[in-house]
Amino acid sequence: MKKQLALLFTIIIIAAAEAIAQPFVDLVNVGTQTFSSNYKDTTRWKNKTDSYYLNLFFPKEFKNGNTFIIRINSETMNANLKSDSSYSSRLSYVSMPIGFQFLSKDKRWKTIAIVIPKLASDFKSAVNDKDFQLGGIFLENYIVNEKLKIKAGLYYNREAFGDFYMPLVGIDWAATSRINLYGILPTNYKVEFTLVPNKLYTGLNFKSYTRSFRLSAQDNYDYVRYNEIQLKLFMDYFIYKKLLVFGEIGYSIGKDPLQYKYNTSDVVYYNPLYTPLKPYPTFNIGLAYRLRFDLMKE
Repeated sequence: MKKQLALLFTIIIIAAAEAIAQPFVDLVNVGTQTFSSNYKDTTRWKNKTDSYYLNLFFPKEFKNGNTFIIRINSETMNANLKSDSSYSSRLSYVSMPIGFQFLSKDKRWKTIAIVIPKLASDFKSAVNDKDFQLGGIFLENYIVNEKLKIKAGLYYNREAFGDFYMPLVGIDWAATSRINLYGILPTNYKVEFTLVPNKLYTGLNFKSYTRSFRLSAQDNYDYVRYNEIQLKLFMDYFIYKKLLVFGEIGYSIGKDPLQYKYNTSDVVYYNPLYTPLKPYPTFNIGLAYRLRFDLMKE
């Protein structure tokens, strides 16, 4: 009975991994990212920001091949001035993407539809409708063969600054037995090299992620928008079976977290934590419980 349950669980994970367009799935992913940079003005102040995140994934496949997908994603960003510790800020979000992957009869087409409710705020006062965001993803996948998949779709979210639409395109390609290209542009795309099969992977990762956080009444319900764009070198190492430690080092070329006036696109500069920064390096480390379905098929 235990073997049957384990086999069923593996099948579910493989289907879910394909649904999120990468050769693996993280059931649990926890990590931290840090960066520090000087301000572009003449103050010589330095901002230090640390992010902590936790992602959980729960899939369920049905007899017809369709897969129910639910996630829990959360992040907390702590920012402070190195020159004056009295200036600090904490922004957080928690979201619960819920959706389905629909599989065509010939198994060449996969349609993913996900609804994403989200709370994003400084949470300094009671949660209200100003902290709530609602979005979704529609993604169509066409499987050319075992080594090639083409994807296209649309992402939408009702951010603190208004409606945010983003078209999505991607190609997953197993170029060789050691080289994989996968992801979705413009959000996240990787070129992965296998150094030691089943053990050690490295490569380049492009990441672009826009998010916003509503501030509380004491800040006039202003909001912080962060257009994060990074190019990073990553390293993934399986320390024990499916337990993986990962690290990333790279450079941020996006727009820094900036504060905007409520219901406008006007930047306000009275909070020194959200002032334009010079380009900066970023560092990221974490742990994951990862299942690679490309290895499971061997």
